[in-house]
Amino acid sequence: MRLFLVALALPLLAQPPHFTVREAIQAEWQRQPPAFTEAQKAALPAADRARLERTLARIGAPGAPALLPPELDPPTPEAWEAKAQAARTPRERFDALFFLNRFKHPDALKALDGLTAKDASSWPAHLHLEAQIATARINGGTVAPTLEAFLDALQKDGKVDPVRAQAARLRLVLAGKEKALLPAIPATPGSVLAMMDALASRPASERDPVIKRLVLSAPPPLGLIGLQQPLPAQRHVIEPCFTARLAALIPDGLAPRESEHVIELPLMLAATGRSPFLAAALDGLTHVSRSDLAFFFQQMPPSRFPVVLQGGLLAPLKLTNAAQADALRTTLLDGPNPIARAAAIADLAAAPLDLNALTQRCWADADFDAQQTLIQSYARWKLPLEVQKAQLRRWLTHPDWACRYEAYQALVKLDPATPWPAAPKPTATDEAILKEATRLAERGKPVRLRITFSGRRTVTLKLDPTVAPMNVANLVLLARKRFFDGHLVPRVVPDFVVQMGSPCDTMDGGPGYTVRCEDSTHWYGPGSVGMALAGKDTGGSQFFITTNATPHLTGHYTWLGQVANPSHDLKVLDGLELGATIERVDVLP
Repeated sequence: MRLFLVALALPLLAQPPHFTVREAIQAEWQRQPPAFTEAQKAALPAADRARLERTLARIGAPGAPALLPPELDPPTPEAWEAKAQAARTPRERFDALFFLNRFKHPDALKALDGLTAKDASSWPAHLHLEAQIATARINGGTVAPTLEAFLDALQKDGKVDPVRAQAARLRLVLAGKEKALLPAIPATPGSVLAMMDALASRPASERDPVIKRLVLSAPPPLGLIGLQQPLPAQRHVIEPCFTARLAALIPDGLAPRESEHVIELPLMLAATGRSPFLAAALDGLTHVSRSDLAFFFQQMPPSRFPVVLQGGLLAPLKLTNAAQADALRTTLLDGPNPIARAAAIADLAAAPLDLNALTQRCWADADFDAQQTLIQSYARWKLPLEVQKAQLRRWLTHPDWACRYEAYQALVKLDPATPWPAAPKPTATDEAILKEATRLAERGKPVRLRITFSGRRTVTLKLDPTVAPMNVANLVLLARKRFFDGHLVPRVVPDFVVQMGSPCDTMDGGPGYTVRCEDSTHWYGPGSVGMALAGKDTGGSQFFITTNATPHLTGHYTWLGQVANPSHDLKVLDGLELGATIERVDVLP
């Protein structure tokens, strides 16, 4: 009988090692590297071995393998010069041009060498070159005749976007590379935001004369930035977008007669009562005089702002009433809102006398904002090293992993021998995300989320749970709870991203917990979906959708998937206004 039992056990002992999807999800959540010897790794099936290597890189514990290739971690001019010479596909060419432009390389356009008019038909329609060509020219590049023919062919094929083309031309005119703008195009939320961002990209010496004329004229002469005057029926949507961008670009040192007009901008934004524009109003206050600030606070006292934004009032309020600013800071430090508390902590020049009491309040916060700011403030406050270490070690036992990891990052700088932190016990929310993540990843099929914006505009996301199971599961569960419904879009940056998912209708806040990053080398092309972060492993409810290729995001933000129908979805996103309403987000069958 004993020999028989031994014989039964032999096949079990002989089974090869494995590393399943479920095991990868658990390891990444626990942030603890799976224990495999080199021999065991070598014996794994190829798919399991690749999964293990990716898991180890994602966890990022000391000694982990690199996730990104050398040209991305960190990018260097030399690496991308070589990439430019070897580039053949549209993606390779765009990436090389993009990174060389970031280095202000005068020969960035070499990435497009060899393209001819015949190549225009195969160039992806949504991979836009307008901004990158303009940047290369501003940095000293010259468009060769063959490249000019390629760009002309793109234009004939309908692959040049008029808004992007005008924004690029505006930058070139300001830089002295072109003499005139293209014929004026219709003013829409998308075109207004694009032209204002083009202005913002140029040095103050180039843009300030234009900004002054836009501020001092009523109505603003939009022809200066290549736009037609808006139709009356469109103004209620266009004017807040225009004013929000204009308020952030007000030149310093205006004459008194000019500054009288400036205070109107933040007041106009504040009058909307909508958080994205209230946040923009705070940006505008940095440019106005003390007397104008006093007038603003007479019209809009801090109490009329949502608590989540009141922290942004501390700096301008100090200039007019320091005692009121100190009182507001104390209120925010002691209050229930962690985002306001984070701003108040950042406003403290030194550690408070009741640091332990503040730590206890932050410890109990559901959101990570105040916790992260406090942990990062120990060094800023120049606390004695032993005090810093003692404070940071407390955070290594916090029930949220993001706090533990933030403390570890700060502590390891002070004490390189600091061990990798243990993971906290999963909460009920964590368990629900892990369960759904495992189900979706093992099923292995895309998940579709349909976002319905006001005006019956829809965008459908096609998310991949085999790449980012925890983050996809998290968005699915939030959508089923109707978490996103009724909130606003707080960030629209043309030719870059549209960001949403904040419960505060700003770029702050989350669902009350954090989700691990699941970084990968998936390319951030046009229409990619990624998680917004405040640091590694700080994902929550905010996500973004790219409206052009953004290769510098690859490997640094969790890639979730892409839009399902680029021709339709990217058009909607390109035309989206700042502060658009998300009516609902549905998980489709």
